[in-house]
Formats: sequence, structure tokens, C-alpha cells
Amino acid sequence: MADDLHRAQTRFGLADGSENVLKINGHHTTPEVDGDGGMFVEKISETADADYLLLTDVGGSVCPALYSIVKVAEHSVTPMAYFGNCNVDPKRTIVPGKSITLAFEAYHPLRYKGAPMATYVYDIPTGVLKKNGRVVSTDCKGKCW
Repeated sequence: MADDLHRAQTRFGLADGSENVLKINGHHTTPEVDGDGGMFVEKISETADADYLLLTDVGGSVCPALYSIVKVAEHSVTPMAYFGNCNVDPKRTIVPGKSITLAFEAYHPLRYKGAPMATYVYDIPTGVLKKNGRVVSTDCKGKCW
């Protein structure tokens, strides 16, 4: 399974994005998390009571990738709305059990305006996501896509 970019094992079951929708142990999450052109799943951190996944939603030529962090616990799964600036290769800094940082260089695709550089920091203990130091909403409003 190590070579399968669409699945990751958590302590609470298998996270699977191979059908372009996130499932934990074969069950859809609530709210549901859908991908665009594909979904990569990676376990990136854990605390005593939860594992944290980084989802990469593979898009098209206008926006090749967006990201989501998902908290998986024994009796709950908490996904957040996708974020990023479409850049496919953010610099990642993970402080286990403390924070997850994704720093994106400016994204300038051909023929499109693009997006400025941005740094997102997810504070694991509080569950707060900040973009360039400002809190951003992580609510999926019924469905994450």
C-alpha cells in the first residue's frame, strides 16, 4: 500500500480516495469530501487521540491542486474545506502534534491571472487554519469540494 497515493492507513482505519471521494473504512465521511480529477491521501501527523491526513485534490490546467486537512479520530472524521493557491508543490513543515504548514509560491499559469504566494498554518491543538496569519473558515458547508 505504500506505493498507492490514494490510500493511507490511520490508527482508526483505511483512508481511501481512490474513487475520488474520501472514505474511512469504506464509509463516506460526513460532510462528504469529493475530489476533482483525483484525490491523493497521506497521513502526515498524529496526536494521542487523532490522526491527520493531507488530501491533495488534483484539478485541471487552471488549478492543478488544492488541499484539505482531515482529522480522523476513533468516533469522528473532521474534514476542512479545500485551500491553497493551485500550486502543486508547497513547501511543507510539520511539527508533529503541533502544526502543519504549507507555504505556496506564487502560481502563474499561462493565460490566467494566477494567485499570489500564500502560507497556511494549521494549529493542531486548536483546529484553526490561518492564511498569511489570518484565520480562514474551514467549514465545508455540507460538502467539501
